[in-house]
Amino acid sequence: MAIGLGACSWLALLNGLGGAPWAANVVGIVTVGVVPALAVVAMIAVMRDRGWVTAPRALITILALVTSLALAALAKLSWAQGFRLADQNLPQTGLADAWGQLFVVAWVVGAAAIALLVDGLLHRTRWPWFARMPLAALVGILAAPAAGVALINPTMAVVVAGFAALMALSTLSGRRVRRSPAATRTREARSSDDRTAVRWLTGLSAIVGMFGVAYALTGAAWSAGAADGTVAMGQGITILLAAAIPLLTAVALTVSRRHGRAAVSGPIGLVILEVTAVAVAYVSAPAWDDMAPWMAVSAIFGGGAVAWWAIPRIRGPLGLRVAVGVALGVGYAVLFGTTTIPLLAFTVPVFAVVVALVGTRSSRKLIAPTAPDPTAALSA
Repeated sequence: MAIGLGACSWLALLNGLGGAPWAANVVGIVTVGVVPALAVVAMIAVMRDRGWVTAPRALITILALVTSLALAALAKLSWAQGFRLADQNLPQTGLADAWGQLFVVAWVVGAAAIALLVDGLLHRTRWPWFARMPLAALVGILAAPAAGVALINPTMAVVVAGFAALMALSTLSGRRVRRSPAATRTREARSSDDRTAVRWLTGLSAIVGMFGVAYALTGAAWSAGAADGTVAMGQGITILLAAAIPLLTAVALTVSRRHGRAAVSGPIGLVILEVTAVAVAYVSAPAWDDMAPWMAVSAIFGGGAVAWWAIPRIRGPLGLRVAVGVALGVGYAVLFGTTTIPLLAFTVPVFAVVVALVGTRSSRKLIAPTAPDPTAALSA
């Protein structure tokens, strides 16, 4: 639903249907309000379906995140209205005067929701509460404003919904079944070193990523290298993208357990090159003339990664698989190639925690097939 509504909204805007006042209002409500809310519901539903969080925690998190997104959307509308009034030399009244209050309340509610979710994910590690709660609170405080700004962007909301849909659909065939004891022991011995590496890589990524978020939001106040908030934001994104490289390496080690390293290392290698190109581009931010060549290179790498990942996994004749894979890669490069990575940069600390939990757990000897929760795929 989120992907469909987001795509329809984009088509409406591209065809000029947003020109009429009523159409513009409808498209704005859908892209800034409905699509992000559905994307959040889908993502939390997938986490609940996979047993990463409990049902009460998932429900409370959904309610809090949807509330925070609604407040963030109002804050965005207040900011836009304030600019219009300022351009007309009119006083800031009504909603335009409430931007600061809306932003702070949205931040607090979103931080509490993210902290609750991260605490639930960390609960699986059996860390004591006095170690989990401060880390969860720190991640919530740092990630809430970035996640809110990213999710009320329709492109990012559709990307999150698509990721949730892929995770939900991956459970439709049931989970893994019984393996022989010898095969299980061999698998555990082979992956123990990988789990150790994943633990260190994700830990490094989380620490550097949280520093990057803090620098992007506050660096202008204390860093000699940041002349203003715009420069600090660009430098913070560069730090976050550097932190994403060990995270992507950890993802490669984790995913290769199921798909094999040969099928994973190529696409993720291209993604690492894409992230590196964007990081180099943001060194020159906000000078777009200097950034544009590197952003174009990053889009090409990203499209290649999408095509490489898709072709072996699409069913049908080789020619059809190559055509569809290349079309998906070109579509990503053209539509999302220059926007996805900067938006995802601020989620690096959160994804580092998630990959640490998924990638460091031991493989189970028996996982009974279970029916997936259809609401996850429906919401996505």
